Amino acid sequence: MQFKKLAWKDIVSDGTVVCSNCKINLCGIISMEFKINHEPKENKYILYSFGKGSLRKLQPDTYDSLEEAKNVAYRKYNDEMSRIKKAVDYLVAT
Repeated sequence: MQFKKLAWKDIVSDGTVVCSNCKINLCGIISMEFKINHEPKENKYILYSFGKGSLRKLQPDTYDSLEEAKNVAYRKYNDEMSRIKKAVDYLVAT
């Protein structure tokens, strides 16, 4: 199942994306947020996930590229939306 593409807001400095943010708010009930920060010393990208349930992580994930971090964020978003869809489908069917 495919959901909409995430709308990222990139902050660029010296030709490098140093920070990228994405916020999703569904009817004021479900909120998800992803932040990706560039770590210049290690040249890695750190993904922070905020939300409820399985999205909430205390430890951030580290990736080699910005695209890899954004793909993982989309996968997390897709998984969460699939769970929500299953719950809504169940409630509608009963």
